[in-house]
Amino acid sequence: MNNNKPSAIILGGRIMGLAAIRSLAKRGINTILIYHDTKDFATHSKYLTKKIKLSHPEKQEAKFIESLIKLSKDYSGAVIYPTEDEYLITLSKNKPELKNYFKVACNDIEIINKLINKKLVYDLADLHDIPCPKHITTKDEKEAAEFAERIGYPCLVKPSQSHTYFNYFRKKMAKVFTMEDLISELKKANSQNLEVMIQEFIPGPDSANYSYWGYRTDKKFYSEATARKVRNDPPETGSPRVQVTKNIPELIPAARKILDALEYEGYGNVEFKFDSKSGEYKFMEINPRINRCIQQAIKGGFDYPFIIYDHLVNNSLPAEAKLEENIYWIDWAKDFVRSIQFRKKEKYPLKQLIQPYLNKHAFGVFDIKDPMPFIIRIFHI
Repeated sequence: MNNNKPSAIILGGRIMGLAAIRSLAKRGINTILIYHDTKDFATHSKYLTKKIKLSHPEKQEAKFIESLIKLSKDYSGAVIYPTEDEYLITLSKNKPELKNYFKVACNDIEIINKLINKKLVYDLADLHDIPCPKHITTKDEKEAAEFAERIGYPCLVKPSQSHTYFNYFRKKMAKVFTMEDLISELKKANSQNLEVMIQEFIPGPDSANYSYWGYRTDKKFYSEATARKVRNDPPETGSPRVQVTKNIPELIPAARKILDALEYEGYGNVEFKFDSKSGEYKFMEINPRINRCIQQAIKGGFDYPFIIYDHLVNNSLPAEAKLEENIYWIDWAKDFVRSIQFRKKEKYPLKQLIQPYLNKHAFGVFDIKDPMPFIIRIFHI
């Protein structure tokens, strides 16, 4: 595919990167995938113009940035999309230099640092009267234990940098039920010099978790939509494996308020959980990059990867619209595996398990027109 449009450089070739590649390529935009992990299944997509393996963006940051700048010889003015946290952090740190060569689709490092250090973003939520879980950031075992006793068990041990924590422990966080469990998880994190937060656990099913999507620029919001999680991987504390679009207007003012407080720019995904005890939607986190369920929004007409591209390249913003309700997003492979693995815990009736597949839906990876990424991912699973 050759044209005069600036290219799109996608950093990271998993679910998020694959969705961006497919979206942009279908609009006639050259897509170049940068990856460091040979298990990145988007490397097998037919929609790719080119794939380039570079060094790890955090472990070899200087080399990675140098290699990226060299690409400007062929791709000057391209839009760069970080789709994984390890790319996002490095890209935002080096954004002032990279802006000389590319259009960089991420926030400045000052904003990203507030989102990485979850204590800072929760403090900001408190300051603006946005309900959020009780929390404390500490490495001290006694302080952690005393705080956990006050908020009650179970509680969560959550990392500041989720992707680094996951690389060590293969989980996004730890749910602990006793002081012994709490101290054990804290020691594990301390042994790797990882900052963690002790946080109140808000009980409720996976369907008590909600998402807001929107695009903010010049203090205005565009293409806002909301969704409800259906099933998580793993249950209770994981990422969605099934999600459905729902119109939940109560989420929008709170999402706008936290994004305004951050002076956030561009696409953002804000997560909430409904607390049945207080009757409030509590702010959980912000994903400052394309998120897992983006294909769901694309199917409903909110093509966020292209919205980003069109704004940065053409200074064009989307017209007012409303996303269709009851569009499901399904991570088919994970949903199949986890529905078997956790069948005794989740106890979903068969009708409930298959309902998303019988309604309008978008798969996270599977696409009959681009099957190889799904096949490769199944092989790795």
